[in-house]
Amino acid sequence: MMREMRLGWLTKVPAPDSYTRDDEVVAVLMDWPLGPQIITVLASSAGDASLYTSATFGIMAGIGHEKVREAATAFVSCAQHFLRIASPTTNFPYPGNQSLFFYMVTPSGVRSVSFPLGDIERADSPAGSLYACGQQVVTQLRLISPNQQ
Repeated sequence: MMREMRLGWLTKVPAPDSYTRDDEVVAVLMDWPLGPQIITVLASSAGDASLYTSATFGIMAGIGHEKVREAATAFVSCAQHFLRIASPTTNFPYPGNQSLFFYMVTPSGVRSVSFPLGDIERADSPAGSLYACGQQVVTQLRLISPNQQ
C-alpha cells in the first residue's frame, strides 16, 4: 500500500489551481535507503506531508499540523532550486543502498536528481541542503506521531 501511495503522487496530474507556472514544483519526494528499507518523504506545496516505507509503515495526514505544513512547504521551495539540475523522468525506481533520489512533481512532468548517499555529509555538495529540508519534514512528522515519546 505504501508503494502505491508513493506512485500515486508521482503519477498524479497537478490540479490547475495548485500552480502558477509549468515549471513549479508542486510536490517533492525523497527516497532514502535506511537499512533494508527505503523511506520516502513526501511534501506538497499545499502543505501535505507523509512518510512511506517500502515495508508497511507510514505516517500520513501531516497537513493538519502547522509545523508539518511549514516544513513541507519549505522542502518544496528548496526543491524548486534544484529543478534546473533535475532530469525529466517517467520511471520511478527506488535507489540502491548508496544513493539518494529526489523526484520533483511539476505540471509539465516529473523531474529527478540523485546523489551518492555520502554527499549529504559533504559541505561542498548541494545534496546536503535538500536532504536537510527533507529531514525537517521527517522530524515534524515524528513529533506528531502518537508512538513518539
